[in-house]
Amino acid sequence: MTDRDLTPPELDHTHLPDQTMYKIDADAANHFEQGGEDIETYPIAITNDFKLLYFEMAPGATIDWHTHTPAFDEVCLCLAGEARFTLEREDGSHQVLEAEPRESVYIPGGARHKIDAVGDERHEGLVTMPSDPVARVEMLDGAAPYRIEDWPVALWVDRKRDEVVKKDDDAVSS
Repeated sequence: MTDRDLTPPELDHTHLPDQTMYKIDADAANHFEQGGEDIETYPIAITNDFKLLYFEMAPGATIDWHTHTPAFDEVCLCLAGEARFTLEREDGSHQVLEAEPRESVYIPGGARHKIDAVGDERHEGLVTMPSDPVARVEMLDGAAPYRIEDWPVALWVDRKRDEVVKKDDDAVSS
């Protein structure tokens, strides 16, 4: 194989969306609290296709039982500390998984579940999920913030309209 074989073809950027990368500093981003100061959620980035959230839980804190819509699968990556994920099955039984740093837990859409920070260390996690195709079940209960538009998201990009909807200038740079 020659170097010529490894050279990618020239791209026609005419029909591609804006080609700007963004760096997001979670320490500078706004967040919202759940359960007092025990749980802090940082909406990092939202597009038409996915959401990325960073969250921290004090030792012993719980993100209580909740259910997302059936199309709302999520993957939680443990960055620090430990967390226990509990899923309630249709028959009332529970599946329990514990995650340590560099381990991920997949939670299927529509599953009733909760997350507990276990151990003496603060749990830090990263969650990715699809964007909401319809209203989320837990938001019907009036959970705060109620509407996604009210979230203190650092970067919100509408890829269909090719525009930045919201950008926290203190946390986002390009």
